[in-house]
Amino acid sequence: METFSYAIKVALLAFPLVALLFTIPYIIHQYHKYGSVSSYRTIIIYSFLLYMITAYFLVILPLPSMESVSKMTTPSYNLIPFQFISEIFSDSGLIISDFATYFPTLKNPVVYESLFNVLLTVPFGIYLHYYFEFSFKKTLFASFCLTLFFELTQLTGLYFIYPRSYRVFDVDDLILNTLGGVIGYIIAFIPLKLLPTRKEIDENSLEKGARVGFLKRVVSFTIDFMIYGAFLFVALYLTHHYLEDWVSVFSVIFILWSLLYYVFTPCLLKGKTLSMKFFHLEFTSSKKVTWLRIFAYYFWMIAFYIILPFGLTFLGYYLYYKQYITRVFFEYFIIVVGALTLMMYLIALLKRIFRMPLIFEKISHIEIISSIQVLVEESTKENSDKNLS
Repeated sequence: METFSYAIKVALLAFPLVALLFTIPYIIHQYHKYGSVSSYRTIIIYSFLLYMITAYFLVILPLPSMESVSKMTTPSYNLIPFQFISEIFSDSGLIISDFATYFPTLKNPVVYESLFNVLLTVPFGIYLHYYFEFSFKKTLFASFCLTLFFELTQLTGLYFIYPRSYRVFDVDDLILNTLGGVIGYIIAFIPLKLLPTRKEIDENSLEKGARVGFLKRVVSFTIDFMIYGAFLFVALYLTHHYLEDWVSVFSVIFILWSLLYYVFTPCLLKGKTLSMKFFHLEFTSSKKVTWLRIFAYYFWMIAFYIILPFGLTFLGYYLYYKQYITRVFFEYFIIVVGALTLMMYLIALLKRIFRMPLIFEKISHIEIISSIQVLVEESTKENSDKNLS
């Protein structure tokens, strides 16, 4: 039991790091496919991720020392199927006709190790049937493949890190783990009855995706900015090394690239930047979407929420550096600027929550909407066609 608890503790410690690396690709995928991030789906996916990490650590931990493994002389594999059954009868003294021998048999290591091997993959079968909608044959095959992966991990000495295997490649484990996946598939009718189905989760996600939330805007803007910034970084690097007056050249590149990416690209892509196209977002206006309105949209957004606060902060540092103001006045100035900036961001967040237009949207008469509604209509039509047929 100490081995199991140790592996579970390590899995719980490793999960936040793995989840952190997984989160950004997960959010991007969800916004691209559904236009929103479903809370139900997130719980299911992350619990499945935690389960897989825990199962893997239960298979490989605890890790022995290199020296102890190099001295091992025990067999590396067992290819005789159902050997665990004969070991149960020989080691535990189980007699089928004698019920008094049943309970002591459960305490035998061979018995609870066999039960552990079955239980290890039961959740795997449940997840495959309930969320991933695998058929029985696919679940059987996937359970066998997962088990084979675990056994090969042991047989190769953790991918040849160790000089030999420190655990036995056992064909009985293949049988029992695969059986666990099948049992999980069979009992998956319980979550299917109690929880929303995959179809219901998808439909709910598409309906939410028709609305443009705050997080979706942030993710889209961040990806656009990363693409935009990557080009500028390369341009800065090239101009710095190969051109004498690189500051002037870079300034020209900065202006041209800003206009190209944030103004002309949306005009060519029917009111969308690259990330907006990926996330099914588009510009709309009560009048007409023109390049001038798109330019005003980004100009005033950057002016109010980036240039203004950072410009005032830089101005304070400049005045203090030139000794035009005292240190006390400078500190109060920075505090006031920080408080006003925070207040401005909070007001913008509240307006987003209550779906009120921001100042740069009012000035430019332009806003961002979701085109995911098309997918919702297609999904609804597909479901109605299935019902009619």
